[in-house]
Amino acid sequence: MSQPTNQPQRKMRSHGVQANEVHKLLNALLALDRTLVEFSMDLYKVPRRDRAAMRRLHRRLHSTVRERLPGLLHQPHRLVRA
Repeated sequence: MSQPTNQPQRKMRSHGVQANEVHKLLNALLALDRTLVEFSMDLYKVPRRDRAAMRRLHRRLHSTVRERLPGLLHQPHRLVRA
């Protein structure tokens, strides 16, 4: 019977993030953001004529996040020295 202290320690495996999982997470976050923007526009009584511009700006923001986020997730981590 082997002793628990004699067994080699297991190394943690690097868990790769699949692109499909990133897209699912991103879709959920963007849907939440869209809902929050709509709620905020109602709360702050943004005029209807300005709401289209707000939605256009957020669509632009979301497309930029979609383009850049996957690249940021797959960059090697750098150590930050203080």
